[in-house]
Amino acid sequence: MHLLISTIELRPYVFIFLASFLFISIVNFGVRTTLLFTVLTYAIALVCEWSSVHNGFPFGLYHYIEKTRAREIWVIGVPFMDSLSFTFLAFASYTVALLLSAPIYRRGADLRLLDTWELRRSPRVWLLAALFMVMIDIVVDPLSVLGERWFLGGIFRYDAGGSHFGVPISNYLGWFFVAVVTIAAFQYLDAALNRGGRKPLGAAPAMPSRALLGPALYAGIVCFGITMLFRIGAAEIAWSSVFIFLPFTALAIHILTRADVRADSAAIALHLAEFPYERELGVWEEAEPQPAPPRRRTA
Repeated sequence: MHLLISTIELRPYVFIFLASFLFISIVNFGVRTTLLFTVLTYAIALVCEWSSVHNGFPFGLYHYIEKTRAREIWVIGVPFMDSLSFTFLAFASYTVALLLSAPIYRRGADLRLLDTWELRRSPRVWLLAALFMVMIDIVVDPLSVLGERWFLGGIFRYDAGGSHFGVPISNYLGWFFVAVVTIAAFQYLDAALNRGGRKPLGAAPAMPSRALLGPALYAGIVCFGITMLFRIGAAEIAWSSVFIFLPFTALAIHILTRADVRADSAAIALHLAEFPYERELGVWEEAEPQPAPPRRRTA
């Protein structure tokens, strides 16, 4: 218990992100999916980090610096908070992929996704989410390598350095591997536990714009990383991160504001058929069918 309290005091930002993830995941996907995903993702990340420390797979060979072993929880040679971070990073990335792939329903300030089980488990959402998780690491790991400059402290080192601001490319390939596995696990758990038309335990479908909470967590993690890079004087890495996320942000805004991604009556009906407990919310209005695009005349 002493080490747990000390770990929270030493890494408060990790547990703020973790608490946000738990709340957002429960109100969207329910308690069982959230807790099982948390435990499973932590276990996968822990095994992968232990493997990398000992044989270099999948992140490349690196070593943890044991300065904080007496101040925070370590599990089989890996800091507890390090593996725990994968849970909210994978979840936030999945919600961004789902937001950019589903039809959108708006009623005033309330924005809702008209997702379906087919979309939730689609390879498109799966692989997009894995890519979005790697994009977070492009900011996070160069910042972590410079942990001595801020309150993270030095927690690990790559013996051979790396070509991307001290981080090897193998690290990003490893993150993609872990993301693919953990996000597939989330898709499976969601379908196995929640499919069937009953409201998941703990879910709050009446909460306005709850689909935006996960992407907001994603944006908060990225902004935290970029802000810390500027604060510690790592301007080259910070600006590189800005230029990575600037076109992505512009593309996301473009997708979300396009008229043809908004809901029509068929999309509303399909969504409510698969999630019937949302029919009683009183937020649905009849939407006009989207007109077909005009055909181009060819010579």
